[in-house]
Amino acid sequence: MTSLNTFDLQLTPGELGQKQDLNRVDGRKNLSQAIVNRFYTRRGELTKLGHPSYGSRLYLLMGEPNNIRTRKLAELYIRECLEQESRIAEIKEIRFEPPSRDLDKRNVLLTTIILQPVGESTALNIQLSINL
Repeated sequence: MTSLNTFDLQLTPGELGQKQDLNRVDGRKNLSQAIVNRFYTRRGELTKLGHPSYGSRLYLLMGEPNNIRTRKLAELYIRECLEQESRIAEIKEIRFEPPSRDLDKRNVLLTTIILQPVGESTALNIQLSINL
């Protein structure tokens, strides 16, 4: 059984004029960070490191219009990517915001993903911006 009792590091901003530092991230924050890292890593990018299926195919959506077809492909790629993570018991919902009328944000898919982590009673919400 996979546990949420794993940890990673996260860059945290310092005070104005101070250096940034690394903090330990564990539990739900670690799972959230691991998922976002999977989304933003191109599938196959870590093949030389022995992880050929790690990552997602969301990068294939670059240049595509923000329409129903693209959102369906994004949902497929998100589900495909989340299947790799053994700490997820269930994908409860994947929701996309309607396309923005703002010219600067028209090619961004704003996504809400609701997951049920293994052994947890509370769902995990992840907000993801996918640049097209």
